[in-house]
Parts: sequence; C-alpha cells; structure tokens
Amino acid sequence: MGVLDSNVIKLMEHSPNAILTVDRQGQILIANIRACQLFGYEASQLVGQPVEMLIPAAIARHHVKLRSDYVIDATPRAMGSGRELQAQHASGELIDVEVSLNPYADDEGQTVGVIATVIDIRPRLEQEARLKHQVESLEEERKALLAAERNMASIIEYSPNAVLTMLPNGCIDMVNACALKLFGYSREEMCGQPIELLLPDSLRHHHVGLRNGYIAEPFECYLDAGRSLKGRHKDGSLIDIEIALAPLRDASGKLTSVIATLIDIRQRLASERTLARQIEDLTRINEELDRFAYVASHDLKSPLNAIQKIIGWVREDCDELLPETSRNHLNMLDQRAGRLMRLLDDLLAYSRASRQEYELEKIDLCPLVEEIFTLQGEPKGFTCDSEPCQLWIQRTPFETVLTNLISNAIKHHDLEEGKIHVSCETQGEDYLFCIEDDGPGIPPALHHKALAMFQTLQPRDRVEGSGMGLALVKKIVEHHKGDMRIDSDGTRGTRILIRWPRPTAKKNA
Repeated sequence: MGVLDSNVIKLMEHSPNAILTVDRQGQILIANIRACQLFGYEASQLVGQPVEMLIPAAIARHHVKLRSDYVIDATPRAMGSGRELQAQHASGELIDVEVSLNPYADDEGQTVGVIATVIDIRPRLEQEARLKHQVESLEEERKALLAAERNMASIIEYSPNAVLTMLPNGCIDMVNACALKLFGYSREEMCGQPIELLLPDSLRHHHVGLRNGYIAEPFECYLDAGRSLKGRHKDGSLIDIEIALAPLRDASGKLTSVIATLIDIRQRLASERTLARQIEDLTRINEELDRFAYVASHDLKSPLNAIQKIIGWVREDCDELLPETSRNHLNMLDQRAGRLMRLLDDLLAYSRASRQEYELEKIDLCPLVEEIFTLQGEPKGFTCDSEPCQLWIQRTPFETVLTNLISNAIKHHDLEEGKIHVSCETQGEDYLFCIEDDGPGIPPALHHKALAMFQTLQPRDRVEGSGMGLALVKKIVEHHKGDMRIDSDGTRGTRILIRWPRPTAKKNA
C-alpha cells in the first residue's frame, strides 16, 4: 500500500467513477465510494476478497488465468479501447461495464497491483439502443417514403388522365405517359419548355400573365368545360380539356411546383352533342305522335258520330221491318262504333297524360274512392272500400288512375259479386297504394302484356274495353316519377301496387 500516495488514494476515493485496486494475487485492496454503490457492497465486504467476486460466475474461473497472465506483462489498457464487459452486482444482477486497467509498481519497478476503473455503461447502452431504434425507425420511414414516392410516380405515370407538373418559372417539369399521348410530344420535347407550348397560339401571350398571377397566389381549383378550355396538339389541332390545378409545397410551405391534371373531354362532348340531338329528335317525334293522336281522335269522332246517328235512324225507321239477323248485325255495328269511340277517347286521354301539370290538393282517400265507385253505377253485388288517409297529391291524374283501376276490377270480374279494397301507406319519400280485388287474377306471364297499349286479356266481344286502361295508368304514374306493378299469381285476386312520390313541400303538412 505504500506505493500509492495518500493524496492519490483520497482522489480515488471521491472519483465519480468506480475504482478498485487489486494486488498481484487478485485481492481487492481499495474500493472507492462509487465502486461500493455500483456493486452493492460495503467497502469492508470487498477489501481482502478476490476480484472474481465481482465477475459473473460463468467466467470467474477463466478470469483467474487472464488476471495472472496480465500481471506478468502488465500494460495500461486505455479506457478508450472500448472494452465492454459484464460485472456482477451483490444481488446477482449483471452490470454492463467498461473497464480500464493501469498497473502500478513498487520502488524497484515490479508490478505490485492494478488500478481498475469501472464505468457503468448501462445508461449509454440504453441510449444507444434507443438511438439504434430511432435510426431503424427513420430508415423504415425513409424506405416507406421511397416506396410511396415510387408508387406515386407509378400512379401518376400510368394514370388514365394526363398529368404534368410546372415549376414556378412556368416550365414543364414532369409529364406522364397519357400527357405525352394527348399532346403528341416526346418527354424530351416537353420537359423544360414553357407551359404555353400546350396552348393555342392565340392564347399564349395572355396566359403568361394568368400563370404568373396564379404562381403569386396559388390555390386548388378546377377549370371545367363551361369555360371552353382548349389545349394544342403538336400537329396544331385543338383539344377540348378540363383542368384541375393544385400547388405543391415543401416542408416550409414554399411553392415548389404546380400539378395539373388534364382530362380529354372530346369524346364526352361528342356524346353529349349526339345525346342532345337524339333527345331533340325524340321530343319532336313524341310531340308529333301526341299531335297525331289528338288530331286523329278528333277527326275520327265526326264520322263515328255520324255512323251512330245513322244506326239510330235505321232503328227508328226500319226496326220492325228488319229480320232478326239484320237487327243483330245492326247491334253489332253499333257496339263496334261505340268501342271505337271509347278507344278514341282513351287514346286522347293517353296523349294528354303527360301534357298537363296539376296543382297539389289535400284530399281524403275514403270519400274519393266512394265517389269513384258511385260513378261506376255501384254495380249490384260489388263493394269498394278504403282505409282513411289524407294525401297531398295532384287530384286529377290520381283520380284518373283510381277510376281506371276500379273500373277494370269491376269490368273484368268473373263473378256476380266482388270486393275491391284501396289502401295507402307512407313509406319514406313515397305513398304506396294498393288496389286489390278478388277477381280472376292475371297470370304472371301476362303481367307485361296487361300494361301495354291496346292489350286486353279477354275477347272484346266478351268484355268491352279499348285495352288502354292500365297503359294509361302506367303512363300517368311514371309521368309523376312513380312506378306500378301487378301482383297476382293468376288463380284468384289481383293487387295493383303503385309508388307515388310525396310532394316535398307538403311532407310535413
């Protein structure tokens, strides 16, 4: 112990690092305060004990030889060499440490012991682990960003719309494949050129000012076809386009470029023009058909009225003189004329079904159904009722619908007695009407035919009708944005189901 100056021992005692002195035999001579704290022992428990008590049991025996070999040819082992080891706490816990060894000698130069400086590197290792994790996370983020950039580049490159970016100086920076195809240039011909390259000659000079104004105050915007935007192909032809613009900024918010998405709308505009012509032609044809039906029904009624009058005169003058066969023929002629007159009336009603608009009225369903049934003559053996319901609806067309359906239910019934029931319920935005009878029913295969014009499911000599009733109902309902369908299995009974939109303004009335 005499070889170490007392001042040195005092400095060692209060060092912020753990310091041990060990003799040639490996016994601990000095353990400073920090060493005691680090290993969890009192100084008296360490002094005189072999240093291997502070080394993990698994390597303690091997350490004896290493220590003996070191003393024979002892040299300082600088702390900077970064030798990372593990020591053992009194509790058995292993401690990550870094050790620096310095031999000390007696007056004759013989090594008598070693001063070991032990540094607890657990905080450093934890920090390094955190840093490593952060570095790995940053690397993963970097890879993810690179992958996202590649994916975004692929999305842009293979987008079905033309996409390009423009630098703040107005030059094209990037173009995708669709843009090259749209304008007919190569990538080398477009990149680096002013954006005005893609504009008609007459607009290029004016566009420079517009472009500079946008760069000064960029914002997201969509320029649609209503502004008659046109691009210019390499061959000089003009292209109808729509454009969406969005500024791209760096992390500091500085504008780096503007991305433009251009949509070629030539085909759409051509389709719209074709559709407009078709709608115009269809409207004209429908108007002509309506006029024809209107004029034809009026023009044909005059001779029909004359025929019916002549039939009446013949009956008055010759009824007693005509044989039975001739009277039957005369009756048949009268029936045919009456049927044609009803057909003309129904045809006229059908042509008018979508011509007029009617005001909304508040009506009670029960009185309306009762009134319609009364107008049918309240046929003996038949009943017609409905559930109480107040409606805001266009009365005239709705009354026409109910009249035709109730009349049909009576006219086509196969028995002397029958029941008709009308119900209504509100479902969301619509009225749902059901007109139900207990007649012969309509086979499912004939549902479509029953709704067509001039179609009857029974011979006209058996049941008088023009075949226009359900067709007229369907046209009125569809004109008011509703729909109708037949619900019947063809054995017994028919339900006509009608969806009629509720008027928006009166929904809460």
